[in-house]
Amino acid sequence: MEKQVKMVDEVLCISASYAAELFGVHRNTLAQWVKLGMPKAANGWYPLKSCFDWVMEYRLGGEDDSDEGEPKSDAARKLRYEAKLKEKQAEAAELKNAVAKGEYIKREEVVSELRRFFTTLKRSVNGLSRRIAMEVAPYVDPDTVRIIEQNIADTTNVVLEQMSVRGVYHAKKSKK
Repeated sequence: MEKQVKMVDEVLCISASYAAELFGVHRNTLAQWVKLGMPKAANGWYPLKSCFDWVMEYRLGGEDDSDEGEPKSDAARKLRYEAKLKEKQAEAAELKNAVAKGEYIKREEVVSELRRFFTTLKRSVNGLSRRIAMEVAPYVDPDTVRIIEQNIADTTNVVLEQMSVRGVYHAKKSKK
């Protein structure tokens, strides 16, 4: 421990190897940090408190009182935005892999299938009023059959219109 700590100009300093171990980085990283502004007492020696404060400022952005939580130093900001960039790149890669695995369907295929489905649905539902009217025809008079058929057709058209409108559908007030 004596070789890792010494007093330089009445300041407690630590050796480069001990500083690298303490901060969990390589010695080359310490040299880069010195270029970015980390204090250095002498060749191979770093003032403990000043370096600790500088590393906290660099890594965490220090005690920032702003609401956004933005780091103070340019290096910390750069590090933060590089991390965000990597996250977004990872998300994009995940999406690309999911598309490659077939977990997503092309928009054109979905639109085409839905158009076919809803066209078939519309034809089937529009023919429903006629079929129901024919089923009740033996039991009621012809005028009532036409009224039943028309009421069913009107209700079905309102339902189909509701399904085809984007956003919120506002039904028209019926005159009764």
